[in-house]
Amino acid sequence: MKNIEIKEVIPYASTVLLVALMTLSAEVLYEKEIIFPEITALAVGYMVAKKRSWKVNGRRMLALITGCAIMGVCIVRFVPFDTYIEVILAFTIAQVLFMFSGTTFAPFVSAIVLPVMMQTRSIVYPIAAFILTSLVILFHNLFLFQGIRTDEEYVPVMLNSRDDMIDTAIRILCVIVIAGVAFKTGYRFIVAPPLLVAFTEFSRPGNKTRNMPVKTVSVITLCSIIGVISRYIFVIRLGLPLTIAAIVATCGMLTVIYFSKMYMPPVGAITMLSMIISESVLFTYPIQIFVGSSLILILSRILFMRRQDKKIYEKRAELHAE
Repeated sequence: MKNIEIKEVIPYASTVLLVALMTLSAEVLYEKEIIFPEITALAVGYMVAKKRSWKVNGRRMLALITGCAIMGVCIVRFVPFDTYIEVILAFTIAQVLFMFSGTTFAPFVSAIVLPVMMQTRSIVYPIAAFILTSLVILFHNLFLFQGIRTDEEYVPVMLNSRDDMIDTAIRILCVIVIAGVAFKTGYRFIVAPPLLVAFTEFSRPGNKTRNMPVKTVSVITLCSIIGVISRYIFVIRLGLPLTIAAIVATCGMLTVIYFSKMYMPPVGAITMLSMIISESVLFTYPIQIFVGSSLILILSRILFMRRQDKKIYEKRAELHAE
């Protein structure tokens, strides 16, 4: 019984350790770009969740995260448009790549959009993304070796059918409109990169999370609040290192997903994103996350779920008729 309990705790403890190492490195080296929020999402989906959240293997995960991180920095450096246009460009590239990646791995959407939204020009960002993703893969392989997690065969998937292309076009159009309003009003985190990841996942056929919209939005919003409160109390009020706030926030986030049984990878990134955003938007951040998550859930249900469920029903009826 004790061994079973220890095995359950190890992935959670390893996630906290990974966040601590990442944040401490950023503070010691005075390199904020080392903090890669999406790494917490990878940890939730590839280490904490008992069944991995995506159809992907370590090699493709590493290539997609690193390649998109590099492309994001390149967009900031070499594309001569304002941030809104650059975000749309980054999201569009990510959506096209998603169709032909051979995976259902959506977190790389954040890897390319985040540096654009934060206007990151430093090569440190993709280097950190590469190293941290490698560590997640290493932890995952160690868990397999120790029998903490069971191996799952990776079978490449292609998401470039006519229906997939329609879904992609609708997602891009939705983000163009929502991001336009978000940037116009100054509430940019309504389209926070982890929410764009969530939108990509929620709008996929068969996604079960969108069937629980209230619980989903509540968990996402609660994790953003945990991140903000942790940073405010430990960093702003008490003057303690950001590493302390990141550790506390990660523990809080993991507690929420454990008891809610909602192993949604984007909540990890949403929690960590609160560690690097400007203090000026810290207190509106949870409100923006609430509005953004509510919008993507509503759109996922209205524009995608009904049409996708109808298609699934029709295919089942055809098979039954045969």
